[in-house]
Amino acid sequence: MTDQSFIREVDEAVRQERYKALWDRYGLYVVGLAVALIVGVAAYNIWTYVKDSQAEAAGDEFVNALSFANANDQSKATKTFDSLAKSGPSGYRVLSQFQLASSQAKAGETDKAVAAYEALAKDRGVDPILKGLATLQAATLRLDKADYAEMQKRLDGLANGKSAWRFSARELLGLSAFQHKDFKSAEAQFSALLGDPATPPNMRDRANMMLALIVSGTGTDNKSQTN
Repeated sequence: MTDQSFIREVDEAVRQERYKALWDRYGLYVVGLAVALIVGVAAYNIWTYVKDSQAEAAGDEFVNALSFANANDQSKATKTFDSLAKSGPSGYRVLSQFQLASSQAKAGETDKAVAAYEALAKDRGVDPILKGLATLQAATLRLDKADYAEMQKRLDGLANGKSAWRFSARELLGLSAFQHKDFKSAEAQFSALLGDPATPPNMRDRANMMLALIVSGTGTDNKSQTN
């Protein structure tokens, strides 16, 4: 083994450790986003759905199901969400489908969860904001296994438009590109985040950190190749 080969291997090991630390801290931060964002983003939608006794009854069932889930009584929660997903008013039907998909993801049933989110993303009756969230959730669950081309296919529509989810979509694309050592694409995605004045501060900080890591990593590669 030459000195240069040894140095390159050490450099690669250092980058892998840096990447692992960042990945452990930020990589799958969206996975747990479903419950909180569904409640927050869909608050107005829920309010508009609660217009009659049927909707109010469904609302009570939905709240009870959330209580079961919070108390770790997943069987009762799943049974109630499943009932609402099949026969509840449209708003609670959609929200219950999100909850069921989230439960599948937490239980390690990733393929089922991805399929459930994809179905929601394609459902014409689902609010566009929630369709975007479903698209994002499906992509997040595929992040570790999908190549960058698949992630682009899933997320380019959100990342390149005016969707409220464009920031998260760009960050996921950047993480995917970085994971597959496509540093040029990763740099483009994180730079796009910095170039958008509406990017949330915490996401801007992460983009800056990832760009610093990319510059450090590619700089080391370039030095190794020229020596």
